[in-house]
Order: sequence, then structure tokens, then C-alpha cells
Amino acid sequence: MRAIREKVLKFLSEFADEDDKLIDSLKNLVDDCGIDAYSVIIHVLTHLDLDPEEARHSWKNILSHRESLIKSLGRSVNLRTAICDYFCSVSKTMKSPIVVEIKVFEDKLKSIKYDSLTGLFSRGSFDETLAQEAARAERYETDLSLLFYDLDNFKQINDTYGHFAGDMALKKVAEIILKEIRAADFAARYGGEEIVVLLPKTGKVNALMLGDRIRKRIEETKLRHNGKSFNLTISGGLASYPIDAINLIELIQFADKALYRAKNSGKNKIVLHSPDKRRYVRLHFSTEFVVQKIGFEGHIGTVAVNCKDISRAGILIESKEPFEIGTKLQIQIPLKKGDENILILGTVVRIEAFGDEQYDIGVSFIEMKEELDHFISTRLEGLTTT
Repeated sequence: MRAIREKVLKFLSEFADEDDKLIDSLKNLVDDCGIDAYSVIIHVLTHLDLDPEEARHSWKNILSHRESLIKSLGRSVNLRTAICDYFCSVSKTMKSPIVVEIKVFEDKLKSIKYDSLTGLFSRGSFDETLAQEAARAERYETDLSLLFYDLDNFKQINDTYGHFAGDMALKKVAEIILKEIRAADFAARYGGEEIVVLLPKTGKVNALMLGDRIRKRIEETKLRHNGKSFNLTISGGLASYPIDAINLIELIQFADKALYRAKNSGKNKIVLHSPDKRRYVRLHFSTEFVVQKIGFEGHIGTVAVNCKDISRAGILIESKEPFEIGTKLQIQIPLKKGDENILILGTVVRIEAFGDEQYDIGVSFIEMKEELDHFISTRLEGLTTT
């Protein structure tokens, strides 16, 4: 969204006295960036927060209202005048607007909305946007994912190379994140060396792929300060609404807890939130199937395992291979004979050895497939009625 906003501001500056060119440029921007651009246009011009469809409808009405004013007055009408009159007199969304030069307003807004060091959004901006996106996800029943990052060994960088090097590291990490995320995503400096990335309309699998891609880009980066080079790594925690959290407070807490686990299990990794297994009824489900380790450049290896039990949250398997915690697996689950296997993604959250090359592996589902959810629900109903 930030890139779209910058383009809107650029057009407003370039075509300050040429409304027709401004309107054409904004139309082209919508054509290039999609319906979300309407929300940005309305927000820049009015500071009203409208969802894309509401913003599209308002923008169409504003342009129509301007044409009506031109015909009634017999002269040109400034687009800003039409916007103010529309929201004050037609839709009556605004009650007591204030007139201010947009550059003065944007300069002040920038000092509040953005972190001066990294150029990321500020903590206050994040809190505001998270509330808006959570409400939107609930309203439209869409996914919302949160990546919670923390630079590894940041104090050591400051102590070894100085605080200027630490600032340089933070700026570089922010630069990489801003380059990798979409226009609709939202990256903010949460505090110190912590950075959060909010991903609207993004499920856990796609959020994980983005999160790990960012992690790898940072790992590949080398910085130099005073003739000395040093590497960066970053750890991250990931949680998603509604599969993990039911509100924004849980979303932050669960992503933060997953980050804590990443830090305590070796750093330089992305860890998914895994729900408390006690919240879910587990079904005895004994069957054999295969799993594949997933690498982000393709599938790596196939392993035959035995299933012990299953729930809506995850699955317990017995394996001769001790998968590491955090390993991503593609699981081919046969629900019924003759049916195609259900493919589902999961991450290893615990491992217990109980014999010679025998391991119990707890796998948390990244996303729940409808067919599997129906299968589990049917089995649970059967248990309660017998």
C-alpha cells in the first residue's frame, strides 16, 4: 500500500492544477494496482478509511458529482472542492473537515507514521492497521497472517562493531523486507530490533514461504563497517487468523511465542505457532502413508510412516527418521480405501524417542483441508452417539 500511496502523492504534486490529468493518472494507477488503490486514493485525499469496494463507489460518485457541479456552475470545479462537497453535503461522511495544505499534512503525518531510522511504519501505525485489517478479515472471512521478526545477536553486533553498524543492519533488513513484500502488506518496526509484517488475505502456507524467503535473503547479506564484514540472520514467528487466533491480541501473542521458540531452538529460522494439543479431541487413526520433506526449492525425500492419532490441529506419526523440529512436511493421508489421498502441509512441533530408531513425531497442520475436517467431524459425531 505504501508504494501506491507514494504514487498518489506524486500525481497530486505533478498535476496540482490539472485535474483531468490527475484523474487519468489515478485511473491508470487503479488499472495497474487493482481495486485496493481506491482505498489509498480516498485515504490520501480525505484520511477516511474505506474498504476497496466502498472507496471505488465513493470515487465514482465524486467524479459524477464534480461533473454535476461543473454543469450547474458553468465553470471548472477543482477536484478537491468536489470531494469536500460530496462528503459534507451528499454522503455526509464528514461533519467538520479542516482545510490544510497536503504537503504540510503529509510531512507531519510522516513523522508520526514512519520510523525515522528504517523507513518502516511505526508501532502506532501498526497497532492502528492491525485493528483495521483484523476487522476486515473477520467481516469478509479472509485470512490474515502475522510475521514477528527479531534480528539475531543484535546486541553482539552493537558491542562488536558499534551502534552505527547496528543501525546499518536494521536499515538493510528493512530494505530487504520492503523489497520482498507486496503493496498490500504492512511492515513496521515494532520496537528495538523487532519487526512485524502484516499480510492481509494471506494463509499460513503463503505467509511461511514469504517469511522464509525474507530470512534467506537476510542470511545471504554481508555488511561492511570500518573495513570489517559481518553477516546477519533473523528469526521469525508466524501466526494466522482464523486458523490460529480468534482475535488480534491472540494473533500478536501467538506470533511472539513462535518467535521465542525460534530463538530458543537455534535461531535463523521461521517457526509456526502450534496450537495447544489439549484444546482438540484426538482420534485413534492407525494407518500407513508417506510424507515428504519440503524445501523451498522443491520436495526432498519421501518417508513411509505410521499414523497413531489425528485431530483438527495436527497428527501424531511414528517414524524411523527423527525429523527436526520446524521441518515442513507434505502429508498424503488416505481417508478411505479407493479414495485419492488428501495432501496437507504441516510442521514438526515435537519429537520423542521410544525405541531403537523409533520416534513419535507431532505434526501441527499449517492449513486444514475441508475433506479432512469433515472426516474428523464425522468420526467425532460417531463417538458421541455410540
